[in-house]
Amino acid sequence: MKAKSLVALAVLSTLSLGVNADSLITVVSQDVDGSETSKIYVASGKTAAVNARGQTDFIFDTKKNLAIALNHDDQQYVHVDAEQMQKMAEGLGQMQQQMQSMMEQQMQGMSEEEKAQMREMMGGLMPGGQSKEKVSIKETGKSDKINGYNCKWINLNRGDELLSEACVVSVKDVDMAEEDFATLIGFLDRMSEFASQMGDNDEMMLNQHLLGKKQVPVQIKDYEDGEIEVSTLSFAQKAAPKGVFAIPEGYQQMKMPEMVDY
Repeated sequence: MKAKSLVALAVLSTLSLGVNADSLITVVSQDVDGSETSKIYVASGKTAAVNARGQTDFIFDTKKNLAIALNHDDQQYVHVDAEQMQKMAEGLGQMQQQMQSMMEQQMQGMSEEEKAQMREMMGGLMPGGQSKEKVSIKETGKSDKINGYNCKWINLNRGDELLSEACVVSVKDVDMAEEDFATLIGFLDRMSEFASQMGDNDEMMLNQHLLGKKQVPVQIKDYEDGEIEVSTLSFAQKAAPKGVFAIPEGYQQMKMPEMVDY
């Protein structure tokens, strides 16, 4: 499953489920490379996103508003708070602007055909490569039954391009608490600001729409570069495994990289 989708689902889970219950969300993702199963455990205001190998990749603590990302290859972890995310977004935004300026200079003297080829290869990094089409969410009127849930399909489009489809149900249908939605909306507002500075609002827009409607997805279909990834979610009340919210012994804390001014 796409890393940013899994993180968004992890945050959604932490703040939507009652903090006194231990809950498990199983995400089965399928694409052209095959299928894999990841899990999201929720307990006592914390969420752990566990990969297909059973390793915790991401921990989010609602009470501290703190995220922990783990790198198992190097046995390292990093703390990420809202202020650090803001600084990183600003730095990445400046970096992207500089790269676009440099590419624009390099494209001077190119033919229109050569410019078109460069834009196709580099996408949003190229001057004029970022789509200016409006992103919108539409209810399709179609219904389905997935994992025993009667759900309704909605589409996320950029202009006429289909980005994602989601089959959604009411939060009440999956035994979720409603009192945490105000907290979630506030958090996703900050996440959307972060995403917009990096030029990508699409991922969080769907979540914000669902929160406003008090809905959750039971299946999501993401379309990108002619390929499709299908993520199917199931919900259960289950105690989290021991140590799933803990940093493994011997892992070293790393600092967030400083973003230089451009």
